[in-house]
Amino acid sequence: QDLKKAVDAVFNSYDTDKSGTLDSQEVTNLINDALKQMQQSRKVTPEEVNQFINSVDTNNDKKINRDELLQIFKKVVTQTK
Repeated sequence: QDLKKAVDAVFNSYDTDKSGTLDSQEVTNLINDALKQMQQSRKVTPEEVNQFINSVDTNNDKKINRDELLQIFKKVVTQTK
């Protein structure tokens, strides 16, 4: 439940056009902000963003919806335990 709340907060803050999905620019912003939080000086490339989206995009719309983002977070949380 806490994870879902965290995903909702992240999703809402990056879904700037309020479309209900994260497009490639919104995903770029999310990843670059995460890299900055991890004190990484690099920026994500468009190719990396496309690979990332394709790896989690279960409905093939080239965007990330809330459920797809939740699945990403579940994988990350499981790997860090």
